[in-house]
Amino acid sequence: MQSVRNWNALRHGIVACLLLLVGGLIAACQPVQPMSDAPAAMESPQTIPEVAVSVDENGFTLPENFPGGIVTVTVQNNAAIDLDVSFGRVKEGASVEEIKALYANLEENLVPLLQMLDAMPSFNPIYAGQSARITMDFRTGRFLVVANEHVEEAPPPGIQYIWGEFTADELVGTTEPQADVTVDMADFTYTMPDEIKAGEQVWEYVNTGDQWHMTALVKLAPGATMDDVMNAIMSEGEPAAPPPFEDVPNAGIAPITPGERAWITVSLEPGTYAAICPLPDMVAMMNGGEPIPHMLQGMVRQFTVK
Repeated sequence: MQSVRNWNALRHGIVACLLLLVGGLIAACQPVQPMSDAPAAMESPQTIPEVAVSVDENGFTLPENFPGGIVTVTVQNNAAIDLDVSFGRVKEGASVEEIKALYANLEENLVPLLQMLDAMPSFNPIYAGQSARITMDFRTGRFLVVANEHVEEAPPPGIQYIWGEFTADELVGTTEPQADVTVDMADFTYTMPDEIKAGEQVWEYVNTGDQWHMTALVKLAPGATMDDVMNAIMSEGEPAAPPPFEDVPNAGIAPITPGERAWITVSLEPGTYAAICPLPDMVAMMNGGEPIPHMLQGMVRQFTVK
């Protein structure tokens, strides 16, 4: 369970969350755990290309010809430590070497990094010796994959990064997984069903907004309301009582850039749930305004699982 104290750290560290988001190192912002026990494949009329990626303390092992388009990626952590691993789309004209150099001081270099690198899904963490799996729409282009030792909040100065680079030149994956549930993340709303069937399903997350969005899923305690949940998240100090919600692992999505999408296998028990985007309003922040969390601007959605 994600403690209310951790949600407080999230709220007070929303700018740090953006910094983490740039590198996909969003453990402080993202309660979702890796999908180590996900099914071997998501059903679709045609085969979706499968790619295996491995990482250890010495680097990444990547396929020589990475397929473009919709691809299912399994990342194996062969290191002796838990790793946060993320994928990023290098923007046209950006320098990979400059991106790596900017990582030395994320806080100082936030704006240029956002101008050079788009965030794709990340895993926070992949435990030592385990793997995680997700389906993404790579399309084509240049990509970075970066890992570091798992951290719960902002990465400390001098943290060591493990880098991998690849290109996807040919559009190979042209078939989408058959999604049972689509979660459309926009500015600042969720479009998704009011009622969802219990059990295992394929969820599609898509960012159709102009800002970066994520989804943290929580299950409300019996009798709790959304006001109770929001008050607990926004409260100061240690909670006086158990939180009115619990986090739902293996079900949300880490921050992704506008236009990105991903598919994961989700299994929920019956109950009342909420989707929450705690990321800050980056546009406001870059214009000198307050980086108000998206959830305080209406990006919260309650739904029922039956």
